Amino acid sequence: MHDLSICQDTLNRDPVLYLDMTEAIRRGIGTVLYASPAAALVGIVSPTCPEVFDSYLMSCADMDAAQLLCDLLPDGGDSLIAAHEDFYLPLLQERFGLDFFLEGASYQAAYLGGGPCSIPESPLTVRQLTVGDLPQVADNYKLEGEDYLRSLLERGQLFGGFLDDAMAGFAGRHAEGSIGLLEIFPPYRRQGFATVLERYMINQELVLGHIPFGQVLTDNAPSLALQRSLGMTLSDGTLYWLSRT
Repeated sequence: MHDLSICQDTLNRDPVLYLDMTEAIRRGIGTVLYASPAAALVGIVSPTCPEVFDSYLMSCADMDAAQLLCDLLPDGGDSLIAAHEDFYLPLLQERFGLDFFLEGASYQAAYLGGGPCSIPESPLTVRQLTVGDLPQVADNYKLEGEDYLRSLLERGQLFGGFLDDAMAGFAGRHAEGSIGLLEIFPPYRRQGFATVLERYMINQELVLGHIPFGQVLTDNAPSLALQRSLGMTLSDGTLYWLSRT
């Protein structure tokens, strides 16, 4: 049995950056597959196939540690890998034929304020989405497949913002625990609805006893401005999502 406490000194250097790893273990959705003072590997069970890991979160202090974790990663499959350092990205790409799932480096953002967010007055109402909303969600969110989105809907992890009966956008919680999937439909943008939805998600996470966190690409200036306006703390370092597909 492995325990992340053995690499706590490393994690404490940038606790927000590694929050996805520590929260996955704290919430019981992640398994520590390896931990040492120089490396940590956490597996997240697939929401669509509980017998396999859907994603892997890894941190390495040096190339020897990276080589070791590579030996523990499966050769096949279409799981995602979150690398919390950049020096071993070429190793991952060459060994497993990986490519960037997103466009590049992401900051981790965490809400450490403790108390709930105040939600600004808005005509938007927010409610939990159901599997019946899958067609509209899938039509407007292309980073994930329908099976994954369906699994989130079945578990009540997607929430839509509505003006009367019209959905204006949605947000949710990814399988590994991060707040994301934030999408405001074009006719409804620049009306503050993204703020309403993300504040709502932060409060949902706090009710569950979670530390709310998410990722934002380092070159996404509007999203970075949104995170700062919400009181989110950004990590010093960056992480990278890679995929075999």
